[in-house]
Amino acid sequence: MPQGKWFRIGYAIIVVLLIAYLAMKVDYLFDPIGEILAALFVPIVLSGMFYYMFRPAVRLLATRLPLSLSIVIVYLAVLGLIVLFSWLIWPPIREQSMTLVQNFPDIVKSVSEWLTSIQKHQWVQNISNDETFSTENLSSQISAALGDILNSVVGSVRSLFNMVMNFFLLLGLVPFIIYYMLREGDKFPALVLRMIPDRLHNEALPAMKEIDASIGSFILSKVITSLIIGTLTFCGYFFIDLPYPLLLGLVAAVTNVIPYLGPLLAAIPTVIVALTISPITALQACAIIIISNQIESNIIGPKIMGKQLNVHPLTIMMLVIGAGAIIGPLGMVIVVPVYAIVKIIAIRIYNFNKNNRIHKEPDLLPPPPRI
Repeated sequence: MPQGKWFRIGYAIIVVLLIAYLAMKVDYLFDPIGEILAALFVPIVLSGMFYYMFRPAVRLLATRLPLSLSIVIVYLAVLGLIVLFSWLIWPPIREQSMTLVQNFPDIVKSVSEWLTSIQKHQWVQNISNDETFSTENLSSQISAALGDILNSVVGSVRSLFNMVMNFFLLLGLVPFIIYYMLREGDKFPALVLRMIPDRLHNEALPAMKEIDASIGSFILSKVITSLIIGTLTFCGYFFIDLPYPLLLGLVAAVTNVIPYLGPLLAAIPTVIVALTISPITALQACAIIIISNQIESNIIGPKIMGKQLNVHPLTIMMLVIGAGAIIGPLGMVIVVPVYAIVKIIAIRIYNFNKNNRIHKEPDLLPPPPRI
């Protein structure tokens, strides 16, 4: 039997596929395990995100106070921010959301009328006379598309409601997970080192530190830049007197966590709302989004990003699109840090194997002569 490297890789792939095939035949044994993992996935991801958000403040307070007291103080501060948000910001957001849902049919009608007026323009009529292009059904098609968007918005609102309900169900679980992660998080590297061979410790510990620094920097930078984007877009929308400025600013802040595609997603509802006023307002809204993101990416972002994930932009866009199609919105958010983790581990394993091969190679040079 061949013993070459590629034959061993092929054997491993065949064995993995065979195991997967057999697992599919006895799915009734693995379905409960999958359901348990799916139920734990969201709490663990949320806990990890909040862990990296709270950890800098906890470590700062822990230099002068006991660790448990530092965690409690951070929890109380976050609770105060939630109460402040519920008191000052949430009521206008809720009011603007209800108004937008009620006025959405009128928005669709206004956009359709605007498109119809464009079709009557002489320049558009000249283009529509060309056999390769026709605008006869353009307004009806876009109206149908806007109707589909309305259905999607309603479905998204329902999904958001279910998400909020699940959030409150997890509200009693996630804080405890975060607490123990903040309290026992420094023991995690030692726990991992006990699970792997001693010869891998020299590579495993730096890899864990690099992963920790990269993910922590990514999450903190996304939170801060999202707040900045939301503030800038809200101020810009308010300045041009755009309807629903706080709601659309919140949309820009939330979608900013999706790399590269977030601003495009935020621009879609903003432009639709702005077209109900005038095309100039739509151009102004687009300019606000572009300027805000340029300020964030070129001025503010580099100063707070710290250690970046070092992933090519094209790779990020492909990962985000693929994860969004397979997993959904949550996948679009977590796919980049997950890819960065896999990349760091793969590079470390490659360097480890490469160094081992170099050290195992015999010395081909003859020994120096004795003098």
